[in-house]
Amino acid sequence: MAVRTPLPLLAALALTACLAAPLAAQTADLPPAGAAPVDQIAPISDAAPMQDGTPDAQSMTFECSFQTECSDTDCAASDYGGRLTVISDGAGLSAADWQDGAETLALAAAVQGGRVIAASAAPETGKPRMFSVMPDGQARLTTHLTDPIMAITHIGSCEVAR
Repeated sequence: MAVRTPLPLLAALALTACLAAPLAAQTADLPPAGAAPVDQIAPISDAAPMQDGTPDAQSMTFECSFQTECSDTDCAASDYGGRLTVISDGAGLSAADWQDGAETLALAAAVQGGRVIAASAAPETGKPRMFSVMPDGQARLTTHLTDPIMAITHIGSCEVAR
């Protein structure tokens, strides 16, 4: 009868072997700064397709104002607002930042069919955010808090800045 070694034990042995390897052996083959393959990847805007010599990368800036603020189920009037800037490379990659009077927040974004969806996980602050802007300008900005647990939703609109 063959003895079968449990899978968790095999995984633990493999991990132990990796951790026991000297650090120098793991890093000795790294290329010098600026020579790594990742250093050769073009910036997002440079990777965008070209039409007539012009990159497809686009930047859109919205002025946003929120007339209503809801904390879980209680809503009240609001005068909160700020500026949302979205940079899209034309190949499906987008990034955004939200600026209000108190902070600038980096967001991952997607632009599709005239809709902007942007989000920030923000695990370091415990305040993840989700931003939605529809083609007609309707907008929602939701912040989730963890202490105490609650959600704050700002309801309003965004229009392209002039």
